[in-house]
Amino acid sequence: MATFLDVGIMQHFSAIFVILLIFVIIFGLLQTVKAFGDNKGLHAVIALVVALIFIASKLATEMIKTMVPWLIVLVIFVFFVMFLLRMWGLGDSDLKDLIGSPDVYPWLIILIVIVLLTSLSTVFGQSLLEKGGGVSIGDNYTAGNGGSLAPVTPETRSTTTPSFTTNMLNTVRNPKVLGMIFIFLVGAFTLLFLTKSYKP
Repeated sequence: MATFLDVGIMQHFSAIFVILLIFVIIFGLLQTVKAFGDNKGLHAVIALVVALIFIASKLATEMIKTMVPWLIVLVIFVFFVMFLLRMWGLGDSDLKDLIGSPDVYPWLIILIVIVLLTSLSTVFGQSLLEKGGGVSIGDNYTAGNGGSLAPVTPETRSTTTPSFTTNMLNTVRNPKVLGMIFIFLVGAFTLLFLTKSYKP
């Protein structure tokens, strides 16, 4: 049933939004850097050409459509944190110092890299899986000893299914991988807190 808030038709215009986004970003960068002087017409033509070339690649368009919503969620989260800090009395200079602090900006970079890697795996993962060698044996069976097929149980989740997402989730949920992630996190926090200089 169609409702007033039904925005399903918007997906048919997603290419236009991608063109506009790329155009605005490239135009803004050219205006800021002024690599070709202060010629707005030339900057607009270059930005339009780059946007049209970008939209010609289906994979690049899918990458933008996957990555941008998550980056916007990250920006909105940071905006609300800064808004709350402003409510508690921090000024503009304090917020600039906070974002530039070595305790804050590495986490923002890490979150952006996670969004980028997730987008790359979402766009390219399934196609790379289909191009790779090996035998797809389905979701219900996993390779047992001697190459025989054994039913999948909750303890043994297959990572050789035809679905990249299923393989990725089963890999991350593996107890050995979770243990390795836990050890890496403990090591990272140990290095972070042990190398920090003491300020009385």
